[in-house]
Amino acid sequence: MDKDKEEFLSEFGDDYGYPLGPKTIDEIRATEFKRLAHDAVYLDHAGATLYSELQMEAVFKDLTSNVYGNPHSQSDSSMATSEVIRECRQQVLDYCNASAKEYKCIFTSGATSALKLVGEAFPWSNQSCFMYTMENHNSVIGIREYALSAGAAAAAVDVEQIVDLKTLYTEPKTLFKVSQHAIQRRNSNRFLEACIGNTYHLFAFPSECNFSGVKFNLGLVKAVKEHSQELFKSSMVTRGNWLVLIDAAKGSATEPLDLSKYPADFVVISFYKMFGYPTGLGALVVRNEAAKLMKKTYFSGGTVAASIADMDFVKHRDGIEELFEDGTASFLSIASISHGFRILNDLTTPSISRHTSSLARYLRRMLLSLKHENGADVCVLYGGDNKVSVNMGPTVSFNLKRLDGSWFGYREVEKLASLSGIQLRTGCFCNPGACAKYLGLSHLELLSNVEAGHICWDDFDIVNGKPTGAVRVSFGYMSTFEEAKRFVDFITSSFVTLPSPLRHGFHLREREIDSMKGQERANEAVVSYLKSIAVYPIKSCAGFSVDSWPLSSTGLLHDREWLLKSPSGEILTQKKVPEMSRIRTSIDLSRSLLFVGSSGCKTELQIPLESSSYACGREEIDLHGYRYEVHCYSHEVNSWFTKAIGRPCTLWRSSATNRPWKRRGGASMCRETESPLNFVNEAQFLLISEASVSDLNDRLRARAEISELSRAQAVEVSAMRFRPNLVISGGEPYSEDFWRRVQIGNNYFESLGGCNRCQMINFDQQSEQIQKTSEPLATLASYRRMKGRILFGILLQYEKSDMANKEVNSWLQVGEAVHPEMR
Repeated sequence: MDKDKEEFLSEFGDDYGYPLGPKTIDEIRATEFKRLAHDAVYLDHAGATLYSELQMEAVFKDLTSNVYGNPHSQSDSSMATSEVIRECRQQVLDYCNASAKEYKCIFTSGATSALKLVGEAFPWSNQSCFMYTMENHNSVIGIREYALSAGAAAAAVDVEQIVDLKTLYTEPKTLFKVSQHAIQRRNSNRFLEACIGNTYHLFAFPSECNFSGVKFNLGLVKAVKEHSQELFKSSMVTRGNWLVLIDAAKGSATEPLDLSKYPADFVVISFYKMFGYPTGLGALVVRNEAAKLMKKTYFSGGTVAASIADMDFVKHRDGIEELFEDGTASFLSIASISHGFRILNDLTTPSISRHTSSLARYLRRMLLSLKHENGADVCVLYGGDNKVSVNMGPTVSFNLKRLDGSWFGYREVEKLASLSGIQLRTGCFCNPGACAKYLGLSHLELLSNVEAGHICWDDFDIVNGKPTGAVRVSFGYMSTFEEAKRFVDFITSSFVTLPSPLRHGFHLREREIDSMKGQERANEAVVSYLKSIAVYPIKSCAGFSVDSWPLSSTGLLHDREWLLKSPSGEILTQKKVPEMSRIRTSIDLSRSLLFVGSSGCKTELQIPLESSSYACGREEIDLHGYRYEVHCYSHEVNSWFTKAIGRPCTLWRSSATNRPWKRRGGASMCRETESPLNFVNEAQFLLISEASVSDLNDRLRARAEISELSRAQAVEVSAMRFRPNLVISGGEPYSEDFWRRVQIGNNYFESLGGCNRCQMINFDQQSEQIQKTSEPLATLASYRRMKGRILFGILLQYEKSDMANKEVNSWLQVGEAVHPEMR
C-alpha cells in the first residue's frame, strides 16, 4: 500500500470501502465491475451511476426465468406482473421510509416525467404561487410554465439557514430566511394579496444540488408547510396552503429521504442515478392528500374504469397509481429495480453515504491544497460555504485558474481528462440558477453570453474572461480511492505550474514556448524542401499523394471539394464515422474524373468533374460558421457511398464559383481570412514538418518506457496521421511555429498559426480494424498545449497579393525548396 492511501485510510478508514459490509470495495470492483479494470476512471455518477455486472446477471436470469404479461389483464402472467409491480412500489416507499397509508408510488418514464406530471396536474389558480430555490434543475424550473400559463405567479428564492440563539442551549431550533428574487407573472393585473384558504402554492427544492453537491436541510419541509406566514413574511405570499416538492433524483442515490420525519407532498426519484439500470424509469412518491388535489385531464388505457366512444362520458379509476400511470407501465423495467435495490440494501445506504462522502472530502481537500509556483490557488470550489447545507454530497464542482489568474476553460479540462481515460462532466448540468449563483453571472452577462452564441453543451466555456460553467466530479457506491487519487494526479500534472525541477513529464509551459520564440528569431532559418503533397477530394475520406499538383483559389485543386451528409443534414466526418477513412480517392486530371473505391463495394465509382454530372440544382448548407452553395448527385452515387460506410448518406460538391458567405456568430480557431475555402475546417493548407513528427515519436517512445509498455505497444505515427496537404523535410522541430510567411517554389503563403488538434488523430487507420487510442494526442497535450488548444502543424493560406496575380497554371512540386520568413 502506498503512502497516500495509508494517509487516506488513517483518516477515512472507518467510512471508506465498506469495512463491515458483505464485500469490501476492492472485492466489489473485482467481481462486479470488471469492465472498469482496464485503466478506466468513471467520475460522473451524478449524471448516471454504473450498473453492477452481477445486478445485470440477476435481471437477465429473472427475465429469462419468468413470463411477465401486460398487467392490464387477468391472465396468470398478467397477475404475476401486477404482483411484481406492487412489490416494487413497496420497495420504493420503503426506501423513502414512507407509509403506504400516507403515500403512493407512481411510476413514470423518468424523473423529468414525474416533475412534468406535478406541473400538469397541480391545482393552479390565479392566486397561486410557484416558488423554487435557485439551485434547481431545469426540469423543476420548467414547472413554472404551467404555473404562469394558469395565471399564477412564480419566483426563485435563496434560502439561508440560521440558528435561533435564544434556544441554542435549551432546545436547538433551525430557522430559515427566504430571500425572494423578482416576481414572474404573465398577467400583471392579477394580484396575490387576496389569497384565500383553498388557494394552493408549490415550493420546490432539491435534496442535493446537482451542480455543487450542497445538501439542503430537509427541515425546510415543515418550515414551509407549518410556518409559511413567518417564513415568507418578506415575500409576496403569506396566506394559502403550501405543498412541498423535493427533487431527490440526485440526492437519493446516496442518502434517501425519510418521509416519516420530513413529510413532503411530492418526491421525485430516478433509478438509473441510484443503481445504473434501468434507464427510462422514475417515480413520483406522492402524499395521498396531495394526490386528491391533482387534476387529471387526459385519460388513456389503464387509467379509466369505463368510457363511451361516441358520447362525453368517462369514469376514471379510483386508485392513485392507476389514475396517473397512462398506458401500459414499463413492467419489465419495473421488475428490474428490485435487483438494484438489493445491492443498495446489502451495502446499506448509510455505508454508501459514508463511503462516497469520504472520497468527496478527500478530493475537495486535495484540490484546495494545489498551488502554482507563485503561490496562487489553482482551484476554486463551489458550494462548500453555502449556509443552507448541513453537509455536502459526493459531488465536487470547481474551475481551475492559470498562473496569471485567468481561467482554464472547462472544456479543456474535459478533453484532457478524456485523453487520460477519465470520464467526468462539465457545463452547467441543466442547473442555470446554481450556475449563475456560484459563478457570479448577472442577468446581463447571461443574456450577453447567449447573444455571443453560447448554448448548452457547446465549447464557449470562457466568455468575456469568465467561465460559463464548471467541472464536476461525482462519486458512486463503487468509486475508489485510486480513482480520486488518479484525478488529483491528472489535475496536478496538466494544470499546475510547478517550479522547474518538479515539473512532470514533458509538459512545455507557455512561458517556455515564449522564450523559445526569441531563440528561434536569433537563429538562421534552416533550408528545407517539400517532401510530399496530398489531396483529399472528399472531406474526411482518404486522400492520395502526388509529385506535383495545380493550385486554385481555394488551395490545392479539388481538395475537400466534396463531402458526405446524413439524411438529417449532419456533415459526416471520421470522428463519428471512422469507416470513411476506408474510402479511397484519386483524380485523373487528364480524363477529368474522380475515382472512388472501398473494400465494402465491389465496383469503383467514377464521378466526372464536369457540372453535367449533378442530379440537382444549387442548394445551401452551413459548415463551420460559413454558408456554402452546393450541388448533389444521383441516387446511384449516393447508394454507393451508403453501402461503403454502412449508413445512409448523400454526396455534395462545393459550387465551382462558390465563395463561402460570411461567418456567423462564433470565434474562429485561427486568424480570420477572406480567402475562399472548400470544406476545410480552418484554412486552405495544413503543413506538417517531418522533424516535428520525429520529435513527437521520440516522446511517444519515452512515455511508453515510463509506462512500461512493450515495444510492440508503443505508438509511432507518420506525418500522414495528421492528414496534411504538405509535408516538409529538413529544419528543426517546431521551427514552423515561428514562421510568418513561407515561399515554396515560386508560390508564397501566409502562416495562420498552429493547427488545433482533436481526437481524430488518435484513430489508427492502418490496422485491420480502425482503433481509437489516446495517442498521439495525449502526448501532444503534455507539451504542445497553448491556452486550451493542442497545436501541431501550421495552417497556411495564399497571401492576398499572390492570389490577385496568381497564374492559372501555378503548381506545387515535390522537391521544391521551402524558404520561411520568421516572425
